[in-house]
Amino acid sequence: MKTYIIALFLMVYPCLTHSQVSDNSVKLKQINIIKTNFRNLKSGEIVNKTILFNDGKIQSIKTSDVIQSFFYNPKGLLDMTVKERQASNWKEVVNYTYNNEDQLVKFVKKYEEGGELVTKTVAVSYEGSRVKAITKKSNSHQTLIDDIEYVVENGLVARRSSRDRNKQIFNKIEYVYFKDNIIRHKVMIGDKSMNNYTFDDKNSADLLIVQNLFGKNYKVIVPLISFHEDEFALGSISINNELSFASTALNAIGKTKKYKYNTLNYPSACSIIEENGIVKTEVNYLYE
Repeated sequence: MKTYIIALFLMVYPCLTHSQVSDNSVKLKQINIIKTNFRNLKSGEIVNKTILFNDGKIQSIKTSDVIQSFFYNPKGLLDMTVKERQASNWKEVVNYTYNNEDQLVKFVKKYEEGGELVTKTVAVSYEGSRVKAITKKSNSHQTLIDDIEYVVENGLVARRSSRDRNKQIFNKIEYVYFKDNIIRHKVMIGDKSMNNYTFDDKNSADLLIVQNLFGKNYKVIVPLISFHEDEFALGSISINNELSFASTALNAIGKTKKYKYNTLNYPSACSIIEENGIVKTEVNYLYE
């Protein structure tokens, strides 16, 4: 029996190795996004976004006259982003700091707000299964802006709680997963709304991006960052591609997505339509 198991493993191992190599060898080269906001049925405002990669890592995101550049530390983790507007002095700088275990411990963003330069600092601490993120802003007389605690179960963020200055919880969200995809955000304390998502069974390009940005701890880091930066959506840690979004929250706009895939079952194109029919987005993916 023992000999049979060893022989079976030797037969299967090359297949597993080939699969792992194939996954690691898939690298994004460029993503082109065209977003059209139809003010009426005849015309629309068009926004073009281009994301460039080098060895699978984002190098820049260009949207109209704004370009965001990405820089990495010696371990290959995202170290800094600089967002600038052409022919202008406007600039936003974000710095990321990690501990020896490559966990995010500090997020610092410098930007303009109300005509003055503001520094927002998010300090992250780890206590067993709990991750605490305390946000302070240099222009705040109250100093404390956000006091958020995340609970991690089986390597995934299961709950997020927000506390006020009196340490009372005023908002609590539970995250539900199915096959490593975040299928539901359920507000337990607050407006009691619920966000629901569906997914396909193909490989996610968004997952490739966040893995290359934040390394082995991306499943915890992305939920921390997504609260502050729109470029990193919480759902990007899901292993498959989001097909639809629906919410019970007031003024929430549902979305549907249709994909085309390449021979490796990664997206080659995606069409996104918002429920109100006003905003339509076309995404094209290029790989090395």
